[in-house]
Amino acid sequence: MSNLQHEQRWPRYVAQARAAGVRSQMAVKLYLGEGTLGGINFYSTSSDDVSDDAQVLARLFATHAAIALGHAQEREAFKEGLQTRKTIGAAIGILMERYEMNEDRAFAFLVRASSHTNIKLRAVAQELVSEANTK
Repeated sequence: MSNLQHEQRWPRYVAQARAAGVRSQMAVKLYLGEGTLGGINFYSTSSDDVSDDAQVLARLFATHAAIALGHAQEREAFKEGLQTRKTIGAAIGILMERYEMNEDRAFAFLVRASSHTNIKLRAVAQELVSEANTK
């Protein structure tokens, strides 16, 4: 929390904020068990102080926002994992057909290519699939 009237840490920011009518501000971290996800800043143009009620509400809002953001990140990671699995599966299929090898050998081939080129497995698979799609 900060009463901008007495804030001296950021003189250029404070001057601009005060000129815009900001009188006080409060920053709240968004965090879950895994760590900090970000933060939310609240500004007041009507009071030099942030009330206790406003602090409680801001923390409650930040908790809900962190939960929603955490769920969104989980969903995105899940979608990305499914796409990666699909791409690797397609690359395995291409190798199986092209070189008449079984699934295990095709996967081992991708792993070796990834290891020798120091390129992530999903990128090696994507390159193979993209190449096959251009033919």
